[in-house]
Amino acid sequence: MKLKWHVIIVLVLATSATNLLAQDVHRQQIAQLRQQLAEAQQQGNEKAVLRLWSQAKSLLGDQAGVPELPDEFRPVPKTVEPLALDECRKGAALYLRQIQGKKWWKIGLDPTKTEHLPREVANVIVGGLAINRAALGDQQQWLTVAKEAGDYLLWTQQQGGAGVFPFPHYLGGRGKAFESATRMFQQAEKAGTLDKMIRNGWVIDDHGNGGLQFDNGLCGVAILALYETTKDDRYLQSVKAAADWAVHQPVVPNWNYNSFSVYLLAKAARATDDHRYLESAKQKARLGVYPGQLTDGPYKGRWADPHNARPNYHYIIVRGIASLIASMDESDPDRTIAISSLRLALQARNPEFVQKGMMSKDAALEALLSVKTEPKLRIPQLESCGTNEAIGVLERAVTAEYRSGRLPLSPGVWGRFLEYEKSKLK
Repeated sequence: MKLKWHVIIVLVLATSATNLLAQDVHRQQIAQLRQQLAEAQQQGNEKAVLRLWSQAKSLLGDQAGVPELPDEFRPVPKTVEPLALDECRKGAALYLRQIQGKKWWKIGLDPTKTEHLPREVANVIVGGLAINRAALGDQQQWLTVAKEAGDYLLWTQQQGGAGVFPFPHYLGGRGKAFESATRMFQQAEKAGTLDKMIRNGWVIDDHGNGGLQFDNGLCGVAILALYETTKDDRYLQSVKAAADWAVHQPVVPNWNYNSFSVYLLAKAARATDDHRYLESAKQKARLGVYPGQLTDGPYKGRWADPHNARPNYHYIIVRGIASLIASMDESDPDRTIAISSLRLALQARNPEFVQKGMMSKDAALEALLSVKTEPKLRIPQLESCGTNEAIGVLERAVTAEYRSGRLPLSPGVWGRFLEYEKSKLK
């Protein structure tokens, strides 16, 4: 009996070692394909990008489209009365007090001691301007808050001196953004290139990682909204500088990073009629957004890699594609693939809100409101994608949470939501 158990233990250990070796080989193959993909993207070789990512999807096998963390679906009340006008006004006032009480952005602060992100300031601008448009009270105060936040972002952009809205060189910050940045700093320090990445305490170069596209895209869009409200040319010049930086950034294997630049460039093209921005947005989508999407199988419409298969990143990409379609003429040859991609993406995730519950809130609601309220997206191909139904679920969830005494969304999305609720009361 002892001999038999000994044999069994040896076999189990051998099997485990074989599995670990196979997993290691698999990871190496994925990493190698990712490097080749990055090179093909930088060369603008669309055929090679499609071929390489097809190989990567084959390696992922039945895990293609499966998120790196399991989806968590939260129950949503079946019936909730929409917000009344008085509730919208109180919700706006509540957020104004919160923002004024927590304001940290200040021209002249030390970025090496700032555990805050530029995207937070962009969020305040977008939400404040939405509430200002909705005329829910304190309009001048909201505009003042948005302009102060915008002027802070312009200062950071000037401090960086490279056009990009830069990232603070803060070490040891909490959260995924700072953790990713810290890894990037460590790698640059080993390579002896860290000094070239930093200017006045601000990170202005991500060495091809693509991470700076995140904040640059959101800040650029926020400043554009500020320009459209104020017509202050400083803001328009700032947007152009951020868009010019984005044009020259390499496409990277992380699809959602690229979508931030698509989002900014498409909106900048629409506002300025600069054809360079639209062409760059379309190319970045062809090389760095569409190829990663599954077009068949049980997870059709999701992005195949485990990271971008997550609901939040899914809807971040949806927002970028929606912005691109809204910036294209009906005769644009790229419009067909963009609409097809958006349709697949909406059909992939929207029904889950009704069937299973809420698995994404801020990102999904922002993206879906953009789809619903954009006149150029009211097209037959996007009907029957479950957008109205998904928004309805999110609306009930957010409204119920607000009435329970919690602040349900980030300032930007809360402002957009209140603007949407107010529009339905007319």
